[in-house]
Amino acid sequence: MTLMLNDPAQPVESAVTPPEPARPASGLPTAAKPQTSEPHRDPVIDLIRFGCLVVVVILHSMMSAAVLGPDGTVEPTVALSGTAGFAAASWLFQIMPLFFIIGGYAGITGWRRIRARGGNWTDYLRARLRRLVVPVTVLIGLAGLGLSAAGELGVSADLLAEASLRIGQPLWFLAVYVGLTAVVPVAVHFHETAPRRSLAALAGAVIVVDSLVAVTGMTGLGYLNFLLVWSLVQQLGFFYADALDRPVRRPITWSVLVVALLALVGLVATGVYSPNMLVNLNPPTGALVLLGVVQMCGLRLGHARLGRMLNAAHENKSTSTSEAALDPRVLRAQIWGRVIAWGNRYGMHVYLWHMSIVIVLIGGLGTLAQAVSLVPGASELVLQEIESSWWWATRLPWLIVVMVLSGLVAMAAERVPFPPEQRLASVGRTIAEVAREMRAQGSAASRAGAEDVTPTVDRPQLRTAIAVGAATAGIAVALLVGVAPLIWTVVAFGLLIASLTVSAGLTS
Repeated sequence: MTLMLNDPAQPVESAVTPPEPARPASGLPTAAKPQTSEPHRDPVIDLIRFGCLVVVVILHSMMSAAVLGPDGTVEPTVALSGTAGFAAASWLFQIMPLFFIIGGYAGITGWRRIRARGGNWTDYLRARLRRLVVPVTVLIGLAGLGLSAAGELGVSADLLAEASLRIGQPLWFLAVYVGLTAVVPVAVHFHETAPRRSLAALAGAVIVVDSLVAVTGMTGLGYLNFLLVWSLVQQLGFFYADALDRPVRRPITWSVLVVALLALVGLVATGVYSPNMLVNLNPPTGALVLLGVVQMCGLRLGHARLGRMLNAAHENKSTSTSEAALDPRVLRAQIWGRVIAWGNRYGMHVYLWHMSIVIVLIGGLGTLAQAVSLVPGASELVLQEIESSWWWATRLPWLIVVMVLSGLVAMAAERVPFPPEQRLASVGRTIAEVAREMRAQGSAASRAGAEDVTPTVDRPQLRTAIAVGAATAGIAVALLVGVAPLIWTVVAFGLLIASLTVSAGLTS
């Protein structure tokens, strides 16, 4: 979320969480009542997810800037973070809790759909890893090659290192989400058997971690909350999915919203948490849980109204075609439907590529500013003083350019050819057979040992762990080290391909 580092029928991943079929047509399953029908997509969830994506792109674009150093070199910098009112505004544009709530909603409905079809954990993981890992593999491969080419053309090594880290930093979300996705079936089991106790256990763990950080001053302990806070917020998404089959209890929902907001305000006012919600993101704190409760309640209160707006075209079936075509509600629903379909297909790529677009644009502006530096005042027109009146005047055109180019690159990236799952599975089987042959050529004792080990290696649980671990490691390399020099691109790309190859071979 911060720079510090975050076909309609078969949609590709959208915005930060993968688009899943949403709301069940009948009652949601519990431990005693298994799911008998498949969930269906909820356009409201898709719209909110795409809206969250737009907020992320706008925030990153507004905070990305560059200035000319004393020696005329281009120096990337972060804008706005020191601006008066930035902390207050962060309460509105910090939407990562809502992202993970939607992710929890998508996870539980997706898992229930797989389960309704008779599938199991490996079926769920195989589909989710493919949808998550393919887009990031494309990004890392192309961005790494691009930065290597830029280095050969003489671009400053410092700028390349900065660009490498900036491209990788938003991937923290995917690293966390891949891990949460891997445990969705287990988390759903606890939710369906002991929902309140599961929520209370996670909340208590978050409070313990925050308390230990406050008492000991060991901020490193706070990184445990990358697991605890987002697991807790994901559980809120499970509750949200269950609640949609029941009427909205507005007094209760409003009460929960107000209590959570007052608790957050009180904890911030007493200095327990930072007033800047972006500071509370790295590492995450309990403040984001409270903010997530507020956002979830707000979404719950407006869900039905948004649903009526988006489903207006379907609700007017009794109206003639010509009358429906002129109905502004139907036209609005159709427009939003196209926006949602576009976001479902290209949203993940927009999220992954928008920082690359911002970096290229800043680099181009820096080069232009250097070229016109001999003309008095010209470089200041190109790279404006941050927060000056001219800088603010250029923000809207800047955002439009970033959004348009991000959309175009996303559509191109989505069409990059990638090995199909069947081919990757075939490669994985070939590698496994070669490994068995190599073991079989050893001594008699070695062959016996290999025969004993083979069933263990072929266990779906172990292969699932390998696939998830390789995906997380590949994303972590790009996140923590970057994708340049080229060796890091090769390492990250190789781990991600290994993850896809192993997961493609997972069977029920």
